[in-house]
Amino acid sequence: MIRNVPRCAPAALAALAALAACTPKFDPASSVRELRVLAVRAEPPEIAPPGDPSAPGTAALDTLVALPAFVVDPSPQVVVLHLACTPDPGNPTSTACVQFQTLSDPAQLLGGVDPASACAAPGTGKRGAISFGGVEACGLAGCGPVTVRRDPADPASDVTLPAPRYLLPADFSFDAYPASAPERVLGLEADDLALAVQATPAELAPLAAAADACATLAAAGARFETLWSSRPHVVSLKRIQIRGPAAPSPPNHNPAVSGITLGGAALTPPGGSPARIAPGKVADLLPVLPGDFAALRETYVRSDSSGAPIETRQEDWSFSWFATAGDIDLLHTTDPSEADAYTAPASGRVLLWSVVRDLRGGVAWTVADAEAAP
Repeated sequence: MIRNVPRCAPAALAALAALAACTPKFDPASSVRELRVLAVRAEPPEIAPPGDPSAPGTAALDTLVALPAFVVDPSPQVVVLHLACTPDPGNPTSTACVQFQTLSDPAQLLGGVDPASACAAPGTGKRGAISFGGVEACGLAGCGPVTVRRDPADPASDVTLPAPRYLLPADFSFDAYPASAPERVLGLEADDLALAVQATPAELAPLAAAADACATLAAAGARFETLWSSRPHVVSLKRIQIRGPAAPSPPNHNPAVSGITLGGAALTPPGGSPARIAPGKVADLLPVLPGDFAALRETYVRSDSSGAPIETRQEDWSFSWFATAGDIDLLHTTDPSEADAYTAPASGRVLLWSVVRDLRGGVAWTVADAEAAP
């Protein structure tokens, strides 16, 4: 039986077609068309509480920032401020760093940082609270110290702000957990928020003379908050693994990647002449490792949510690919021999990044500079 079609159907179909035509097209995740934080690295990626000699109690932090403007100006153009949230062992409440309202406006966390602690012990966590982790200035070559002028009228008044790090507080321990608690095996995680804003280090300098280094740091924080509300910005969450006292595996280390090849040819790192690539050509992207893949991957004991061991295995690595121009076929590959197809742009300079993760908190990266030209 043929059913009657409502008279409104043609109009409805036309509306649906118009809606489909207006659906926005989003850039693929591998495309760097604006300010991006591609990764945050803790070195080492796994730390231990005071009194546990199996791993350090502190980790240095650095950020992989990608910006299309680095193609023409590789100088530091992005400032990254780190804030940390330390878990309170035995307290199941999540930290403020991972709450939805925080991630929607992380700059509000600056008001919860104790200025005296930020100055006296930068980078030191506080159980169940927010702490200041440090600040860095990032360009194409990586991130480095932020130096600002304490007194705008005095060229000799430069102050270097604390570099990013995370240090477990002296009172942190797993004593609140019974001997059978899974946390003693699985450990806990501290949260680091990397707040990146498109600004130069000089823009963090006090507008009027600051009394001392502590006042300079406070003024820089206020300047950062102002810039955050008016400039392109992005936030990234990094989890730092805290070893439990019954952890069954040795401490984790970051993976390693030393370069990128395209079509079998090594691409050059930034700072030299960019590698020439054929416009519009499709070629294989591959990472370059500093050694044998099987030897580089660490062996560890995988446990279930109760802390019971499941198996002993090697790490699984994931390679992520990013570019300022051209097209990348796959966002991730899982083996250094697995090629990712890259289509070069019609012309111009391009930056390509490869980020490798060991899926246990470890991360490493490399960047290459190329130019599409006949």
